[in-house]
Amino acid sequence: MLKVLINATASQTAPIKGLSIRGINFRDTPYTYMDPHGMPSGGDWALERTGALFFEGTENLLIESCIFEVLDGNGIMISGYNRFGNITTNEFRWLGSTAIALWGYTSGTDVPGMGWDGTDGNQPRNMSIMYNFVHELGIWEKQSSFYFQAKSCQNTIMGNINFNGPRAGINFNDGFGGQSTVAENLQFNTCRESGDHGPFNSWDRQVFVTKVRNGTASPDKDWDYIYSNFIIANYDSSLAIDNDDGSNYYKTHDNFFAYSGRGMKSNHGGHDNHHYNNIYGYVSHGFGITNQTKGHEDYFYNNTVVQKFDGDYGNPMCSGDGKTVVHDNKIYTPTGNVTECGMSLADWQAKGNDPGTTANKWPDDDDLAKMIADLLNLS
Repeated sequence: MLKVLINATASQTAPIKGLSIRGINFRDTPYTYMDPHGMPSGGDWALERTGALFFEGTENLLIESCIFEVLDGNGIMISGYNRFGNITTNEFRWLGSTAIALWGYTSGTDVPGMGWDGTDGNQPRNMSIMYNFVHELGIWEKQSSFYFQAKSCQNTIMGNINFNGPRAGINFNDGFGGQSTVAENLQFNTCRESGDHGPFNSWDRQVFVTKVRNGTASPDKDWDYIYSNFIIANYDSSLAIDNDDGSNYYKTHDNFFAYSGRGMKSNHGGHDNHHYNNIYGYVSHGFGITNQTKGHEDYFYNNTVVQKFDGDYGNPMCSGDGKTVVHDNKIYTPTGNVTECGMSLADWQAKGNDPGTTANKWPDDDDLAKMIADLLNLS
């Protein structure tokens, strides 16, 4: 049996341009989880650089209206230099591993393809993953996702429906470059065979130098954006948006998140994570963060938090440099009893903190449903 059904490989200097693949059913490739693996970057993943469809050195690739089913390895591998591709309106079902993986090359060490230097652009960039229907994943390989990116940036993941997988549905293995967008997706039934994770997961444990932020070589990434998503963090998801281990420069806004342990997470060196204009439905707490330094604070404002319990709605930095920027949130609990930084919300606000935030009893289900519909323009 063939492990790779289509292999389109060229180079950054002489790429394949304008390749289109439309309306084809791809199925019945063998498993690849025992094939040689590599470490894509500083996240948790190991991965085999292969897929039923393999692309390296392409521009304006189009994969449209195809069905990927009973593929026992990865579905699509976008490797190294690729630009302005579009993977759209496909269905992926019953895959052994990951549906779509983007994995770039860097330099700066003696190991080919690895290192801190991403300035040569030998990575997938400006790829669009849009309006795909993705379910029943990770049948064999449990560290798998609907969408995975490592050493890749400036991508758009929009309008997809994703459910039934063992781990995160969307995974950013590092903070390479930034300028990626996750928008208007529906996700549920992720983390069915693992915990300490969420439908979206990110790590940023490894420094990369790119020119993405302002055109000059810099270790600072640009912002990534997460907005207008409907995400249900059921099964063993501990977060809806799990910005783990140093994740930074995320703007997360105008989303609906349900059932997670916390609404916002920022830990182990994370910073510059902004959550605003979101609705968190029946979460344990609104946010949980780590310490920040001055000028790199986390922000939590203009959010609606419907908590399962009375008490603390978050654990901000309560004093000193790097104090969390918190204001104008609407907090709903069973009795309306809300605390923050070891005192009642009213007492905390009397000291000049958290202006504009209100404490309320749970809303009716119909009222909450209307809030969600208005937020996501579903009315």
